[in-house]
Amino acid sequence: MKKLLVIALLSLLAACSSLPTSFEKPKVSVAGIAVKDISLFEQRFTLTLRVQNPNDVSVPISGLNAKLEVNGKPIADGVSNVSVTIPALGEATVPIDIVSNLSGLARLLKRGDGSPPSYRLYGRLFSPWKPGGIEFDQKGELPALGDVLPAGDAPASKSGTF
Repeated sequence: MKKLLVIALLSLLAACSSLPTSFEKPKVSVAGIAVKDISLFEQRFTLTLRVQNPNDVSVPISGLNAKLEVNGKPIADGVSNVSVTIPALGEATVPIDIVSNLSGLARLLKRGDGSPPSYRLYGRLFSPWKPGGIEFDQKGELPALGDVLPAGDAPASKSGTF
């Protein structure tokens, strides 16, 4: 019985030695957003996130959740169960469907002072390495709709990519 306990303890120590001793959070940024479906009460978008891994070991991601704020007000949120492994010192893109309601879309399209709307994207990447997930938080400015839609397209078109 003692031999079995010693073998189990040595196996556990060997497994722990393969985990990174210093871990830097992956960097998450918006790579794109595409309109999936627009109805009177709800809008669905596919948000593509770029996840960069600054570590020298691959990072498995089993899913994520995200919330999007525009001009400091929440407009959309979503979850994804897409599993991907971010290669060591590499990157990958991860799609996530987000949902907004009519008032959220109105806030996104309206900006009184003419300046570009600011956004905040935050949430968690879920990995077996880190119970509770790895937090991310990114801020930036959205391009004006006139800069991303072809001439003649209405902002409420059924499909498109920003």
